[in-house]
Amino acid sequence: MKRRSAIVATASLVSLAGCIFTDGEVEFERGELEVIVDGEAIDLSADRFQSENAANDSLEFHLHEQDDYWYMEGAEPVTFAEGLDLLPHFACTQQGDDHVVTIDGTDYDGREPETELTFLVSGETVDPTEYVVQDGDELRLEITTGE
Repeated sequence: MKRRSAIVATASLVSLAGCIFTDGEVEFERGELEVIVDGEAIDLSADRFQSENAANDSLEFHLHEQDDYWYMEGAEPVTFAEGLDLLPHFACTQQGDDHVVTIDGTDYDGREPETELTFLVSGETVDPTEYVVQDGDELRLEITTGE
């Protein structure tokens, strides 16, 4: 009976975590993500952003409800912009030289003079379409709208 309980517990952990296990080891890359709009942090722990609660989640880049990390498990790493675009209720596109980020249906358009989008990795500004996310990265998107 204990063996069955251990198998059920392990299967539950795998399904909740969404992580890939190989020979008993978890294979994933992870780091921190923060999104700030006009000085207010978006609550990325909200159910709608979590892989467990989303119909359109992605193993390539996702969040889990048990912690505050991003996870990347795809065969190929993603860029910062691709990672954001893969999150539920987020979209990230490039329009010419500017970026447009949509969060919960609200567009933040870098082409608008009063809107500024700054993509940072461990405190350094990066081009989100060029920067490939790496294990341990501290990703931060700062959006200022002038409102």
